[in-house]
Amino acid sequence: MRKLYIVGTGGFAKEVAQLASEINSASSRWGAIEYLCETAEEIGKPMPYGKVVGTDAVLNELAEPADVAVGIGQPRIRRKLGSRILENPLLGLPNLIHPANGIDLEHVLLGRGNIITRGSAFTCDISIGDLNVFNLNSTVGHDAKVGSFNVVNPGCNISGGVSISDSCLLGTGCQVLEGVSIASKSTVGAGAVVVKDIEEEGLTYVGIPARRLDT
Repeated sequence: MRKLYIVGTGGFAKEVAQLASEINSASSRWGAIEYLCETAEEIGKPMPYGKVVGTDAVLNELAEPADVAVGIGQPRIRRKLGSRILENPLLGLPNLIHPANGIDLEHVLLGRGNIITRGSAFTCDISIGDLNVFNLNSTVGHDAKVGSFNVVNPGCNISGGVSISDSCLLGTGCQVLEGVSIASKSTVGAGAVVVKDIEEEGLTYVGIPARRLDT
């Protein structure tokens, strides 16, 4: 059985390990769950469901296939790490989907390395790219299209026909209304309600209705 390496040692990495453990309980998928850190000082540190076994340089040194999950909840870092992992033929990027979610994979097209936590609900005719995070109790409606490296925080609702590009951060409890498009590298604040397209990349929107935050 393959090992699953979780890149990261913070709180989100622990939650990813918990999700993987629950998947393992249902399907015995991995022989071990281990963490990779940024600096060598953490090597040997005990963690929930496993321990820190090395830095992320381990991924370049493997002699046999392994699976990897990115346990970091920042779009920019997910993109950087994920792009490197995708280039390595020995590394698998499985979709980690909580066993209780009941997603119909005949009608939800998933790329690689997506993390879909407990309580997330997807309807149908949905297209999802790579290395996205859908955190607790988030929802995605019909005909939605989500790119890659996005982080959807708990309780966020993405309505039908929405299009989200790449590397976006959607805050806890935000709402994206039907048919809206969101440009790459956008940030939507917690509790915001997006009622019209966000067309320019890299901006932050907050409030009800969501408005551009000028800095």
